[in-house]
Amino acid sequence: MQKKNLFLILSIVSLQLFAQTATCDGILPFEEKNGLLTIEMESGILPANSDWKLGNESDPNLSGSTIDYIYWDGTQSFSSLSGAAITYNIKINNPGTYRFAWRGRIGTGDSGGEHNDAWLKIEADDFYATSSNSPTASPALEPKPNCNSNPDRDCPEGSSTNGYFKAFMNRHPVNSTPDRKWGFVTNTNDGNSYRFIWATFNTAGNYSIIVDARSSFFFMDKMVLRRSNLLDSNAHNLNNPESTCYDASLSTKDLKKKETKIYPNPTAGKIEIKNIPLNSNLIITNMFGALVRKIKSDNTSIMIDISDLTNGVYFISNDDKTNHFVKKIIKI
Repeated sequence: MQKKNLFLILSIVSLQLFAQTATCDGILPFEEKNGLLTIEMESGILPANSDWKLGNESDPNLSGSTIDYIYWDGTQSFSSLSGAAITYNIKINNPGTYRFAWRGRIGTGDSGGEHNDAWLKIEADDFYATSSNSPTASPALEPKPNCNSNPDRDCPEGSSTNGYFKAFMNRHPVNSTPDRKWGFVTNTNDGNSYRFIWATFNTAGNYSIIVDARSSFFFMDKMVLRRSNLLDSNAHNLNNPESTCYDASLSTKDLKKKETKIYPNPTAGKIEIKNIPLNSNLIITNMFGALVRKIKSDNTSIMIDISDLTNGVYFISNDDKTNHFVKKIIKI
């Protein structure tokens, strides 16, 4: 009898947790699971009327795959923030200290020291950098101005402002072989690079990662937070899927609804959308939230031709408050 009750309780808990997984829309938090969080950079909401751009190219490290990335195509902001920050909300389930790294490459020029960085801030209980692969290594750096009032931390050499690190890579855009141009390299501190950036989350809960533009044409593919007990080789595996998002407002009754599905996705032309509410008013928007197209559907499935759209990431949603959905579309 006790085993049956235990099984019932575990089943209910599992059902509730599953029901709270939702489609990522740029606002819901990406959920860390088992000490790992993976976010595609293009999944954030790019500020409207900013100089953030989307790009894509074949992945030299993953045969048959395409890299979708973001980059800044505006005035470079070397000593101050650009004012076009992208905020990625996250949910940490397992408290602890996590290493941060993003995958990027230098997108222009012939120098390993230019077009290679962005501003980075993680709103956590602690945010710092070390020169060796240990969260307890000393000395440690803290962004300006916080480092000025912390006797246990040094300030980084070079640029740092408003709690942001200048986070850079240095793989040469010309001399590196194609398979080495992209990489999980995220350093800070001019001169003697501190190669490990850490964030400590003392309690489970919601936090955020904020990225602002510094250099132009620094291509950013994805970012990863991995708990200090995990290996980089596992966390940076390019076959790892993007983390799902968490919606606390969902309940187990949502499991009874059929999930809205899109196929094929990515697509170069037509997509089929299934299990949509009857008489739906569908809306397609781009990464900046601008309206691209409105479609009326009288059935629970529809075929849409988006071959005329520019390659990139789009979102399709409906205006039904009861059966609302948001899905990401990748046009290639």
